[in-house]
Amino acid sequence: MPDSASQTSPAAETSQPERSPEAARDAARRMYGPPRAWALVFLSPSPLLTYGVPVIFAAVVATVVGLTIVPNEAVVIVNGNLTQLTSSTAGLVAAVVAAVLLCAGHAFGITAATHSLIANTTDSSLPARAAWGRAARRPGLVVLAFVGALALFVAAVAASVALAIAPLWAIGGLVLALIVLIVVAPLLLAWPQLFLRSASWGQALARAWRSGKVVVSGRAEDRTPRVNLIIATVVVGGLGVGLRLLAGLMPQSLLSAMVAVALGIVVPAVFVLVLSAVAVRAVVVREESRARIATQPIVPMSAPSWAEKESDAGTRGGALVGLAVLLVPALLAAPLALVNPWGFASYSAVTMPTIEDSASIVPVGDDGTAVLSANVGYDRFSMRLCKGASCSPISTLSSYLSTDTVETDDGGLFTAQWMFVGDEEDTADNRFELDAVSTSADELRRWDDTNRSGGPSSSIPPGDRTTVATLDSTFSEDDEVDARTVTDRSAVAVSNDGEYPVIAAVARRTGGPPEATMWIVFCDDDACSSATTKTTQLEWIGGSPSSASIDLVVTEDGTAVVTLADREDSRSPEPIPALRVFSTKADSAEFRVEAPLLADITETDEARYSGYDETFGARIELGADGLPVLLSRPEGSSELRLISCADASCASAGTRDLTGFDSWSRTPAFAIDESGRPLIAVADKRRASLDLIDCLDAACSDLESRSIAKLALDDDLSSTEALALSLDSRGNPIIAVGDRLAGDVRTDVDTFDYEPGEARPPRNDQRWAGTVLNCSDARCGLK
Repeated sequence: MPDSASQTSPAAETSQPERSPEAARDAARRMYGPPRAWALVFLSPSPLLTYGVPVIFAAVVATVVGLTIVPNEAVVIVNGNLTQLTSSTAGLVAAVVAAVLLCAGHAFGITAATHSLIANTTDSSLPARAAWGRAARRPGLVVLAFVGALALFVAAVAASVALAIAPLWAIGGLVLALIVLIVVAPLLLAWPQLFLRSASWGQALARAWRSGKVVVSGRAEDRTPRVNLIIATVVVGGLGVGLRLLAGLMPQSLLSAMVAVALGIVVPAVFVLVLSAVAVRAVVVREESRARIATQPIVPMSAPSWAEKESDAGTRGGALVGLAVLLVPALLAAPLALVNPWGFASYSAVTMPTIEDSASIVPVGDDGTAVLSANVGYDRFSMRLCKGASCSPISTLSSYLSTDTVETDDGGLFTAQWMFVGDEEDTADNRFELDAVSTSADELRRWDDTNRSGGPSSSIPPGDRTTVATLDSTFSEDDEVDARTVTDRSAVAVSNDGEYPVIAAVARRTGGPPEATMWIVFCDDDACSSATTKTTQLEWIGGSPSSASIDLVVTEDGTAVVTLADREDSRSPEPIPALRVFSTKADSAEFRVEAPLLADITETDEARYSGYDETFGARIELGADGLPVLLSRPEGSSELRLISCADASCASAGTRDLTGFDSWSRTPAFAIDESGRPLIAVADKRRASLDLIDCLDAACSDLESRSIAKLALDDDLSSTEALALSLDSRGNPIIAVGDRLAGDVRTDVDTFDYEPGEARPPRNDQRWAGTVLNCSDARCGLK
């Protein structure tokens, strides 16, 4: 009998049809709502491009208009960075015009970008051109955005002024303003509602204020709009601050200026778009939740009629096109700074420690400078080699005595320095030698590379060394200690005007009558391995000599013209001229001596002079006619006099007093370029500025002046009286000053603290700030 047990068959498996990518995306869209704010901004090229083009156009126009309005003397370009020197009515007008243009560009751009963001929430798109068209047809929204941006700008200016006037009250006000902004942050959601035309102004503000209490369907929102806006602000702001801190580690240069411009535009643009995207998404989520049907979480909002149906999210490159547009001003900054069509003073600058009172600066090679300085008789001479906005570590030279250096034809240096030879404890066989050192470009480069790498470096400049003069320093046991030294009673200068170097030097022993010897050494070759030396005896008090105590030029016919400055001494039976001009040739036995008159000391200077002046004296250059030109400052005076010699010996000369410029306690510093006109540097402490005096003719019968830098004269860093000016290989001014510049030139020196009324620490217990400037144009932009 057949088995009658019932047989069961396996249950038929139920299979779900595979969903298409479109269906899966639609299901996710219904559950999780529109794309997140960051995706709305960065996965599509349109928002950043739509916002960036108007903003960049406005920024470029604002820059051109603002810099055209502002006076030339009010702005300088330091290491490629625009730096304001002075305030003026024209500068204020330029700032207002630039602010209005930037606010207008922002208003139009954010109106267009908001349309693009709304389209991105609906899986559609709005190309940049169409978004700009929509913004043009919504002038009311553009005006609203403009007024809001202008109000924020005015508030920021007011906060800056308040911080300068009453910082404590201002900080309290800023904290209160921050709290208010956090409280009213949801009101930002009213902005997208005006685009959707889903509510009136009043309704939009009311809905925005209540947005945090609205129940959103699905999983479209994890946090309230206020929290999302705060998170976006913290994240983008934190990234911006971090990037700026990293950029601040870069040495100041044209590249650092470009980075600063890029960050100044990209970070605010991303910040504005991300906040707008947060607000747009929050509004769309709430619009969709209000339109939900039955049990479905949300009903995706249909694409606006003005949007294209195809989404451009995920397009190759995404937001990179918009970011590239935002980088345009940074890319334009470099050629604009180099071309400098506005004629601003432009220079590279680096702040360094220890530019002492006696300072000189000379060109090295095609783009380098060497800064030589010392507090003669107390500190060893130091040398630093600089290029642009960077300098090598200090190279301490071997001598405490007067030293001078000039560039050689091969890009090296020729140095003359007094050296002590012997035993200071011994009473015999001691002497001071005048050495000439010829350093080739290769030797100088290796020496500098060793210093920069931190390796052991010789304190004696490398190269061929020749002793060209000596001074016997033998003394008896009964001589006082200060009679045994020549540290502060020697001076030396070098000239490379002729075929071979020429050295002028003077020295005497301390104590006794002021009897000194002058040597003029005419070298027979580049290394001065042999020379013709002329000597003469003279009275010279000396005392703490500086680079202006003695100077030297050589005329075309081989005449060496030497200036020698001296200080007053009541012990001298007959007054020694404050300035003498010596002239002689290698084949002549005659020394001609002239004593040109100096500027009178004013009553004001007499009242302020305390008997301490170590940088007075004169510098000498060759004029366009090949004859000597002197710039002098008497001891205890702030008055400069330009002396134009009528012959090589300066037996007759024309004078020009440069009144109205405070050169107190500064070394006279000037140069004469190919135009044949003197260019004079003045560090004016009363106005805290570094000024250039531009003579409009060779005799300086007419002149103009311009401030090229503000000096930082505060108490956290001290300064010296150093000031030196020369010309680089291109004929552009190079300047060394014993102060740091105000502004953004980063220092590599330490600050120090001391109590009010407490004496400053000794100079060797702290680091003293100085600055080296290398102008980008002839006469530093002065015409």
